[in-house]
This record gives sequence, structure tokens and C-alpha cells, in this order.
Amino acid sequence: MFSEASSPNAGPSTAKQRIGLVGVGRMGTGMGISLMRHQIELHIKANKNRFGANRFASAGAREHPSIAELAQHVSAVVLSLPSSREVEAVCLGQDGLFVHMSRGGLIIDCTTSYPASTVTLAEQAQEHGLGFVDAPVTRSPEQAEFGLLNAIVGSNETLFPVAEGILAAFCETVLHVGEVGQGHKLKLVYNSMTMGIAAVAAEVCQFAKALDIDLVTLRSLVSRGSTNSGIFQAFAAFLLGEKPDVLAVSIANSAKDINCAVRLAGENVVSVPILAAAANKLNASVASGKGELTLPHLSHS
Repeated sequence: MFSEASSPNAGPSTAKQRIGLVGVGRMGTGMGISLMRHQIELHIKANKNRFGANRFASAGAREHPSIAELAQHVSAVVLSLPSSREVEAVCLGQDGLFVHMSRGGLIIDCTTSYPASTVTLAEQAQEHGLGFVDAPVTRSPEQAEFGLLNAIVGSNETLFPVAEGILAAFCETVLHVGEVGQGHKLKLVYNSMTMGIAAVAAEVCQFAKALDIDLVTLRSLVSRGSTNSGIFQAFAAFLLGEKPDVLAVSIANSAKDINCAVRLAGENVVSVPILAAAANKLNASVASGKGELTLPHLSHS
């Protein structure tokens, strides 16, 4: 059953809750700022780059040196990490959340994780008396800071209302799409389309340049037809110097997501040759040393 809960008027039920945030990169920082705006007590474990740690500290969040210590102070933890590998590391082991969180606690994985890993973690969490839901998000870090993300939630009916109350602090829309793992499946399908269109847009921009076709003219033509897309418009704005920071996701992270999607398709005996070709283009860009550049740089590779 697909249900939708939007929260433009009603505030999330996070008052006086103690919530942990693991992963304070650009997206995690935006989430945390929105959580603090709703006057919750935020506990963080920063990434190595400490992107948002100092900002949180000045705003009154409590930073912890270890996952084990953070887990002992919170009733729920939001994860915003690069991949399933990091999620597993945070949850498992003697210093992980599963060992140190109090029974009845909830873990909300906003990472774009691999569904099979998610389902296994949820089963292991239950053995420790914990809840685990997947809630990958769409939109940008800037929109996270203003509470305008979209969350795609895989959860049982019991945990969903609790997760929804927390997610509503940084999400405009919270979609319940099925049981645990379904959120990550849908996110991978969604991201595979995004990265596939990005690969096509990059090649089209290269093609046009090779033929001495003016990009402004091409954009004008595309804007008038059904071929138009936000991805193409972002690439054009980047190449024309109008929006140098547009689509700030890295090529490496984009490659990770579409590779996961192609893997998921293979495991379900679904043929996706076009998505596989897009994955090859992104992988080639990473192999050439451009993985840390933002996605629109794909048009230069």
C-alpha cells in the first residue's frame, strides 16, 4: 500500500527527543540543521572531513568521539553515509549501534544503500530489540536545510509513524512505499534514471560542441520540446558558467549508485543494457581520475 504524508503545516513530533546523526557531510548537515530548528537535542558523529561539525558545535549539538558513546545518549539515529559499507560498519561490531543503543531505539537509514544489506540489517536490528527503516532522500543539501527533501520509506506499519515524525523535520514529503528494503529499491531505480539521463546529456553536449553547435541555441530548442529535462538544463547552465555549483553530487557517488542499480537488475534477471552503458561511461570517468568532480563535469570527460 502506497501512502503519502506531507508536512507543510503540521510540525514534526521531535520535541524533546534526543536524536543522533551519523554522517555530517553536505546532505547530513542540511538534515541536522533542520532537526535543530525543531528544537530537538542533536548528537552527532562527524565524517572525517568535518564539513558540518563546527557549525553544529556552535549551534549547541553534542559531538561524540565514537558511535558507541553517541548510541548511549539517543533514542533514534539518522544515518547519512556514502554506502551500505559504512552503514554496516556503524551498525555492526562491538562499538556499533546494535550493541550500544537501548532496546526500543530506532535507526533511520537515509543513505542510498543496497537493498539486500538493508533487509539483513533490519533483521539483525530486531534481534537486538531495535527498529531499522530505510528512508533514502531526494533533492539537494540546500533543500535539506530548509526541510524540503523527499523521503522514500521502507518500513513496517508500526515503525513508520515514528520514523515519519523524525523525517518530517527535514522532509517536505514522506512516502511509505512498502516493507524494509523497498525504499532503497525505489531510490536505486530513480537514481539509475537520473544517471542515465546525465550520461546522455553529457554526450549530447560533447556532440554539439564537436559540430560547432551553439549550446544556447541547443538549449532553446530542447526547452521547447518533450526531450527537455532538469538534468540537461543543469548541464547547460554549468557549461555556460551560469551555475558552477549545480548538481553537486560527485561522479564517483553517481557511479556507485548506477552500478548498484545495474547489479540489482541483474539479481532480478532484468536486462538493462542502456543503464549498463551509462554506468560504463561514469566508471570510465572515475577511472580517469575525475571521480571527485561534480556530475556536470561528465560533459568534459
